[in-house]
Amino acid sequence: MASELEKSILSAIIYFDIFDYPLTLIEIYNSILDLSSKQCSVSLDQIRNSLDRSIILNKQICAKSGFFYLRGRDKIVAIRHNRYIIAKQKFDYARKILSILKCVPFVRAIFICNSLAYNNTKKQSDIDLVIVAKKGGVWWARFFSLIFLSMIRIRPGNKNTRNKICLSVFVDENNLDFLNLRMFKRDIDFMYWVANFYPIYDSQGLYKKFYEANEYWLQKNLINIKPIIPHPNRVTIAQPFIRSLIEFLLGPFSILASIIQRAKFPKQIKELINQDTRVRVDNGLLKFHVNDRRIEHLEMFIKKYEKVVAHNKISN
Repeated sequence: MASELEKSILSAIIYFDIFDYPLTLIEIYNSILDLSSKQCSVSLDQIRNSLDRSIILNKQICAKSGFFYLRGRDKIVAIRHNRYIIAKQKFDYARKILSILKCVPFVRAIFICNSLAYNNTKKQSDIDLVIVAKKGGVWWARFFSLIFLSMIRIRPGNKNTRNKICLSVFVDENNLDFLNLRMFKRDIDFMYWVANFYPIYDSQGLYKKFYEANEYWLQKNLINIKPIIPHPNRVTIAQPFIRSLIEFLLGPFSILASIIQRAKFPKQIKELINQDTRVRVDNGLLKFHVNDRRIEHLEMFIKKYEKVVAHNKISN
């Protein structure tokens, strides 16, 4: 019978295997799932000892070049190396674009999310961003951001453009708690998504506020969760001066920005608005994930986990 720690380690490795992403020891530590809802935080030594000594884990997990992965999946180590190189290029590109985007009126912080946040991106992958806006400014932040990206033709709709910027989430500084955006209580995909937002621009310490606003519910499942500390070479510093005047003049007319943008919503978005957590249009929150793959990823995870459990007769 496997221990809760063994099952938690195996679960983390299986989940990230879905994305061809082998884990380092530190990443396993940070990604440990509490499957029982009773487990306390686990030390790095406990994880290392379990990986070294567990018969169950050694049957299913291999190690190479500092990465741990499922047996028979050696190729994903090379995949991770290659995608890291691509991610480095995309981060460098993103910093150039964000050096301008950060000056957009009402924008206060920008987080990288999805595959680029993990350094696990493909050449054709978009650069996905979460924009934190000044209180009451999500509609204006989105309005000016989309105009800027349209002018330089790097929105997802522009064909033959590599490194497109996708702005699918806008949230204001008073709505940083994402708890109610889960599809269900154990929304694993969503938990990892939120926990790995990478703050590339943060003018007022808003990433710290964001982390603290979500830590209480994330820690119930990701028991070793820690805030992301961005590398100095991957952040851009705030130097906007003129936007304060624009914000003062336009702030009272946020409803106008809302009306203009709602009228231009594609039919698919209009049909999905507030039907569930994929597309949300609320006060202080705009979220447009039409192609939400959380259910698909959860099914893949469960199927792969059950296959490993059946193969090793790992019982509860």
